[in-house]
Amino acid sequence: MKNTILPILLFISLFSFSQTTLTEKQWLEDLDFMLSRLDSIHPNLYVNVTKEQLQEKRNALIERIPTLSDNEIIVELLKIVTTIQDGHTRLHGRNLTKKWYPLRIENFSDGYYITAITEEQSRFIGSKVTSINNLPIEKVFQKIEEITPHDNIYGQEYFAPMFLTMSSILSGLHIINSSEDDLIVNTNDKNDEKLILKPIQFMTGDDLQWFWSDYAVPTDSYSNIMLVDSLLPYYLQNYNKPYWYKYINQEKTVYFAFNKCEDNEEDRFKSFNSELWKTIDSLNAEYLIIDLRNNFGGTNSIIEPLLHEIIKHDEINKKGNLFIITSKKTFSAALHCATWIEFHCNPIFVGEPTGAAPNHYADPDFSFLPNSKLLLMISKYYWQNSWPWDNREYIDPELKVNLSSTDYFNFKDPALDEIFKYIEQAK
Repeated sequence: MKNTILPILLFISLFSFSQTTLTEKQWLEDLDFMLSRLDSIHPNLYVNVTKEQLQEKRNALIERIPTLSDNEIIVELLKIVTTIQDGHTRLHGRNLTKKWYPLRIENFSDGYYITAITEEQSRFIGSKVTSINNLPIEKVFQKIEEITPHDNIYGQEYFAPMFLTMSSILSGLHIINSSEDDLIVNTNDKNDEKLILKPIQFMTGDDLQWFWSDYAVPTDSYSNIMLVDSLLPYYLQNYNKPYWYKYINQEKTVYFAFNKCEDNEEDRFKSFNSELWKTIDSLNAEYLIIDLRNNFGGTNSIIEPLLHEIIKHDEINKKGNLFIITSKKTFSAALHCATWIEFHCNPIFVGEPTGAAPNHYADPDFSFLPNSKLLLMISKYYWQNSWPWDNREYIDPELKVNLSSTDYFNFKDPALDEIFKYIEQAK
């Protein structure tokens, strides 16, 4: 069964629509359509917000619609959906904005830094951001997080930069005055140079794959550190491959990068998994590291063979020999994988907390709001991957390792280093 936000959207992405100004009646139709669908489809809509509260938000928005711009109304709709606190339930897709800013800013343990941008502005990669359009960067992201669907604060932190690229959304949030305005980014650049970006037209599918899959920005040509192949740490190598592994001879360790829970067209996961364990057996590997940091989900139906092999291998399935690395991007079916291994096996978790809870809602239904054509996604099922009383909002690693900008831009992997340090100390 599928448990993901985005791959299903590939068939939807051919839908073409250009935003136009809607009437009050049309926006009311969209609002009521959205609330009706949420109420009828979501298995437990009122866990984090009451029906009365949603009704109050509806009524308050209806009163304000005559005074709001289209962009402001979209932002208000996003705020309503965000109160549900379900990362699979969201307004999504290319119709959220008319134009885009080709910029990616990520939050590291030591601040906000530019990680991808146009080739022409590539000198700004690695710059620390202090403000945008004279608003401190922390306040910018506070505003954006109010409209960012999420299961927990870590998933919210991962998703938020996607909305920073949308000029219409930034206009609706009053970070810029108009969706045609330049984005003025102040950095700690030694030359005190300001980064100025114009909003651009960009053809994208409703899946917005450029964000969650490619470490990219919404433009056809961009730069990031992924271009320096020879220096990349393991977790950034082959990030477009669903899965790959490497034997690290000195450590007697197999490093398994599990980047997507989906079958590779050239190599089905079941076959790959067999090859993986043949390698572990033939080389008498003592340690297995499963890296889920890039794994945003997919389908949980492929995971069982991996789980079965771990259970069968007593020499691997014990505390101190089996490690799982997670990040705030670890989401959806990747949480199924992590939780099932946690439930049935003996791993040590390393890295950052996960972007979703062990038990969570998923498998979204897809529809479009009738007038604005905004893509509405609503979870259809509740996945109880752990005990019924497991109310954790995330898996919190035993060996917590936060990623700093210094580590990232110097091609370091502190999580992997922490594992090898742990192994060495345990000997």
